[in-house]
This record gives sequence, C-alpha cells and structure tokens, in this order.
Amino acid sequence: MDVMKEPGSAAELERYLHAEIEAHEIPGLGVTIVRDGEILHLGGYGLANIEHRVAATADTIFHSGSTGKMFTAAAILILLQDGLLDIDHPVDRYLTEVPRSWADMTIRHLLSMTSGFGNFADVFAPAPIENNVVPVNLWQDHSDEQLLALASMSPLAFAPGESYLYSNISYIVASLVVRRITGKPYYASLRERLFAPAGMASAREASSHDIVLNRASGYSRHSGALRNSHWTAPTMLRTGDGGLYFSPRDIARWFIELDRPRVFRSETIAAMFEPTLTSDGRPAINGYGLGWQNSEIRGHRKIRHGGTWDGFRAELARFPDQRLSVAVLANIDSAQVARIAHKVAGFFDGAVAPHEPVADSKPALTSRDAMLIKAIARRSATSEAFSEECWRLWSDKWFDQLIAESESDLGVANMELIEDAGDRRHYRLATGRYHMHWTVDRQADGRIAAMRFHME
Repeated sequence: MDVMKEPGSAAELERYLHAEIEAHEIPGLGVTIVRDGEILHLGGYGLANIEHRVAATADTIFHSGSTGKMFTAAAILILLQDGLLDIDHPVDRYLTEVPRSWADMTIRHLLSMTSGFGNFADVFAPAPIENNVVPVNLWQDHSDEQLLALASMSPLAFAPGESYLYSNISYIVASLVVRRITGKPYYASLRERLFAPAGMASAREASSHDIVLNRASGYSRHSGALRNSHWTAPTMLRTGDGGLYFSPRDIARWFIELDRPRVFRSETIAAMFEPTLTSDGRPAINGYGLGWQNSEIRGHRKIRHGGTWDGFRAELARFPDQRLSVAVLANIDSAQVARIAHKVAGFFDGAVAPHEPVADSKPALTSRDAMLIKAIARRSATSEAFSEECWRLWSDKWFDQLIAESESDLGVANMELIEDAGDRRHYRLATGRYHMHWTVDRQADGRIAAMRFHME
C-alpha cells in the first residue's frame, strides 16, 4: 500500500477492502483516491496473480475495460484543442468511405452514444449475421479497415442524435477517426499527448504479446470455479471502446490532471462531463456526456464510468462538489467495483456515502412499486401509474433506454428500500455486477410524477 494522506478511518477502510475480497472471492483490487489534485490513498490489495501468489500493489497493471472510453474521448478532445477537428462535424468528413446512412452522424454523436449504433455480437467462430447483429470473431485479428467495414454493416437503431444507446461500435469508430487524422493508433496518440505529460508512466495499449511489467492476470468464475480469462485476439484486446492498461498510480495522475489540468483547457474538461442532449432536447437517462455518465447521490453530482473486459473490472468516479475522485480496479469480471468505489468514497466524505437499507413502513407501496418495475421490464407498463407529463417523457424513448442499459432483467432483481421521504422513495435493485438505483416521486393522487435511474 502507498498512502500519502488518509482520514481517521483508515483502519476501517482497510478492513472493509479486505472483507470485500474475502466475502466476494475477489483475487485483487487496486484503489485510488484523489481530492483536489492531491493523492489521499493509493494501494493494492489481495493478489495480482493467483498462480504465482503475486501481491497487488499501487503499480499493478489492470485492463481498463470500457473506462478506456473516457481516454478515447480525450484523444478526440486533444485534436479539438489542436484545431484538427470539430466534434460537431460529420464523421464522413474524416472517414470518407463510410455509408451514406452515416451522413448526419457527427463525432459528438459517437462520443455521446447518440449515433444510433449498438454493439457487435461477440463470438468465437465465424457466424452468419442474424437479427441485425454483426458478429465479431474474438479469436481473429481485425485490421482497422475490417473493423470499419463491420461497423458500416451495422444497422442504425435510430437516426443519429435521436436517442441514446450504449455502443462499443461508436467508440471503435471514434478511435479510427483519431488514427485517420494523426496517422497513429489512438493509444499511440494518447501516450504522446496525454499519458507522458500527465505522468501516467505505465498507461498503454493492452497487449497479449508484449512484456508488461506488473501486469495482473484476469479471472472469471464458472460454476463456482475460478478460471483464467479467455484468450482474445490481440487487436480485439485494444480497440477504442476500451483497450488500455493502467495502474492505480496512473489513474491517480489522471484524476490530478482533471483537477489541475496541464494537458487540457478547463472548458474541455467541463465538456467531457456535460450531459449531451438528444435532438428533442433531453439528456439520456444516465446523463451520458463524452465518455462519462452523470448521476447524483444525496443531492450531489456523481460522474462515473465502469468497464469489464478480459477478466477485469474497473470503476472511475468523481464527486465534483467534494473535489473527490475514486477508482477501484479488480482482476475478476464479477467484482462489484462500482458499489465498492462508492462505499470507499463515503469513508473520505460522508456527504456522498451510499444509502443503506431503511425500515419499510409502507410495504404495500413497495409491493406496488415492485409490480411496476416488473411491468416496465416487460414493456407492459401503462399510463395509469404515471402523471401525464411523466408518461409522455418515459414512454417516448426513456423506457427503451432503461431496458437497454440494464445489465440484467430488472423484473427479477432483488429490490430494497434505501430512502423513504414521504412522496419520494428510493430503491436499489441488484442486477448482477451493477446495482440499479430507482427514485420515484409521487404526486398527491399516488401517480408517479418523476423517476430517475442510475447505475452503481
């Protein structure tokens, strides 16, 4: 463990992290806490490699998973600062060979998940295209040209800008824009323009071939048994949707850059976090900006992104009002790193501590809400449960966004009450590796006036 500053509850934090490792059979964790440009806590816990009994440290290398999207967005924004692109220009200005259906798609659409793209299906052998899903063979290397060709075959779920859909394809295409403009892979540009000047000394592209000092091994659990992560072709390990390696110490330097920028202008950093509006003037249900999602805790803003790939999980979260940033990295793909990171934030600032379950004085209302969330998950909810305005907002696009965003079926998730403020009730639903938070505001007649969802 490498600690610069810690609160009085340091021992409690240590006990908590070791208890999480024990209770959830997590091989290893890396933890970073930064406040206002100063490192508060930096450490590794458990094992980076089980077979060789190598301890995790602040310099252990983890895979980014989709937290790498914030760095692909950063590569684009560096080009914006350099005057080499405009994120509101169409994609086909930079990738001239793309289909005509992309004519109205901008770089901003790619970064904000409003392009209309979805995701490739992950397969381990050649497969025909079925149900409008383009398969990617994870055992086969793909050139940039082949990846772009696959993206070009992918149908759009909606017109660019019309709605939100989490999309790995969008970020693969964004990284190809970086390559086209710079003549270098996006991660090479990041190494030169961000990682080196920010002091992220070990941050780099993921690689199954290179010798990478301090690299952790990634794990999965199958039928109760721990397994090494599956082998993936080298190019599929480092695509622009999340193909980086970094350590807790690297992420500390990233948080410091966001607090006290040297590479970015302050207005560029603000643009990263600002929720993007769709063409009807509304944000996505998770307030997606440019590589970051927005939510709130106890009235305070929370900006975050998670990631899962190659037997790893990652969570990077910022609490702007508290000038507090937390990262938790794990080398098993089942670790609930978002929940752990939020709990860790609470050790350093009680204002953003996670809610705990509360006594339920209205179990009949909870049962009614449980039935409603099941109906929402089945797409069978009816207008009678909502105010006219709430129904208009949600039945248009937000119900579909919610269902697509959920990691598993909300209708069967265990639901617990964590806040009861009379006309406002706040539930937490266990949906697998994430928890979905659901806040319900009711008007006097019992109908729902407003709802909010966010992932933890």
